[in-house]
Amino acid sequence: MASIKRIDHVAIAVRDCDQAIEQYKKLLNAVHIRTEVLREKAGMVKVAYMQIGENILSLAQSLEPDGFLNQHIDKHGEGLHHMGLEVDNLAEFIQEVEGKGYKIPLRDEFSNRSEVVLRPRDANGVVLQVLEWKGGSDATVEDRIDRILKLANQPE
Repeated sequence: MASIKRIDHVAIAVRDCDQAIEQYKKLLNAVHIRTEVLREKAGMVKVAYMQIGENILSLAQSLEPDGFLNQHIDKHGEGLHHMGLEVDNLAEFIQEVEGKGYKIPLRDEFSNRSEVVLRPRDANGVVLQVLEWKGGSDATVEDRIDRILKLANQPE
């Protein structure tokens, strides 16, 4: 059975990533790690990675007027978009989840990770992004920050 290793990150949907960076720095003394633009299957997004204690927070902004994040914000407002969960074996996790009758609407492959997204209706309204890092898990928050700084996050 595949096991969840940890909450990898929490992602907040925002309209303005740069403004949100400053807001979280001021509000929570968050440390800005890096901002990047990603081309995902669901569209172009700008993501800022923030460190809060031992945790990683992602501030995500859609770069497309009708992008999935803007659709989410229009429906729910800015706020929690998804929770990223790291698993030890994504293939096993997929097999188990589908074996229980759940649907996986999105699968994506990046140079540094493989991931799936589960439907919010299956998790009390929360989008769950389940991922497995290529090259193994990080032991410390410093290792995770180092990985973020070296991201080459383009789809394969």
